[in-house]
This record gives sequence, structure tokens and C-alpha cells, in this order.
Amino acid sequence: MKTKNIKAFTLIELLIVVTIIAVLASIALPAFNGVKERGDQTKDLSNSKQIALALRQFAIDNNGQYPSKKPGADYNDPADPALATGDFSNDAFWWLFPEGGQTGYLQSEQIFAVIGSAYTKSNPDNRTDPTTASTRTDTLKAGECAYAYVSGLTDTSNPTFPILADGFTVTIGTYSTDKSAVGGVWAAKKAIIAFCDGSGQIMRVDPTTKTVLRTNSAGAKVNMFATDTDWIQVGGSNPVLNPQ
Repeated sequence: MKTKNIKAFTLIELLIVVTIIAVLASIALPAFNGVKERGDQTKDLSNSKQIALALRQFAIDNNGQYPSKKPGADYNDPADPALATGDFSNDAFWWLFPEGGQTGYLQSEQIFAVIGSAYTKSNPDNRTDPTTASTRTDTLKAGECAYAYVSGLTDTSNPTFPILADGFTVTIGTYSTDKSAVGGVWAAKKAIIAFCDGSGQIMRVDPTTKTVLRTNSAGAKVNMFATDTDWIQVGGSNPVLNPQ
């Protein structure tokens, strides 16, 4: 009578296999997270460029002005209030929807959400104000926009001037290393910025100042969103507005 030879893993062999799998997983997970983050940044860049192009279309229809007045204002009346420091970028982007523009340059709020941003913890609900609205109520409510905005620019502004960027911390122009905090979506390593000509870039954040640096006319590297630069005028002419 023949006896069956049953082969099985020993406990030591099983432990070795489990250890190898754990090591491989620890190597693969950071790589996967890095690939996912780069994909999210690419989507962020694409959305910011689409918003910048919508802003250009608005300017074509409004004497070259990018949105710079409070919701419901009359662009033909210079006395109507302009956006100022302390207002929100949501107020400017309101003009890109049907209630703000002639026909609306954007139809969905989803484009203003950035994956992982503390400014948009949940997806926008795509509820917008009626076309007769004179104030911002449903369109881009608090928590439905992740982009900061530079107001007061026109389509004749230098095409390399920044017009929108990932939302900052409470300190305009500064990003946070805390990914769960506002202004920390990319942990102060990268920032997505769009320019007046509709282009955009994924830019490096300076590790010391936590700002995006740019060379000014004097040859010095300065915070791109500081109010004393060549491209953002002193005196509040170009207030930089954070999301709500």
C-alpha cells in the first residue's frame, strides 16, 4: 500500500511569505500614492486652465474686464461696487455662470472642486442661482470653490500675470504643510497657477517661505501673490481673494 506524500508550507515558510508581501506593499503604497497625487494635480491644472479660458471669454464680452465687481453689479456703471480685500473668489467666479454672464460661460460647479482640498471637502451640488439673481446664494456656496483669484485684471494685462491659484491659508500667498488644513492640498510642495493668457503651470513652492517665488524687475525673488510686486499693484487695485 502506497502512502500519499502531502506537501504543505511550514509555519516558518508562511511567515517568510507574509513578511515578503508586507515589505512589497510598504514599497508599492508610497509609489501608488505619488502617482495618484500627480494625477490629481494634473486634473487640478486642467480645471484651472478651463476656468481661466472662461474668464477670458467673459472679458471679451465685458470691455476687456475680468470679473471684478460684486455679484449683481452693473458692469456699465462705474459706481457699482468692485470686489475688495476680504471678499471671496466665489463672488468673482459667480459671473461665469448664467446668472452672471449673458449666457453663462460655465454650467457646472464641479470644475471648482480640487480633490483633497480642505476648501472643497465634499462635491459641489451644482445648484446655481436663478438667472435673475442679484446676489450669490446657491452658486459656489461656501465649500464649493478651491481656487483663489486675482481681481482687477483685464485682457490687456501682461499674459504672464497670475489670475487664479489653489486657495491659500489665511495668509494670502502662503501654503500649509498640513494637507488637512486650508491651503495645504499639496502640503506646500506644489501649487497650480493659471495666468491671464489661459495657460497654467504646476509650480514649486519654496520650502522656506511656503510661497511661490517669482523674479521681479529688480532681479529679486518675491512671493508671486504679494501686493508689492510688478504684477499685483500696490493700493488694493488687484486684491487677491481666497475661496469661501
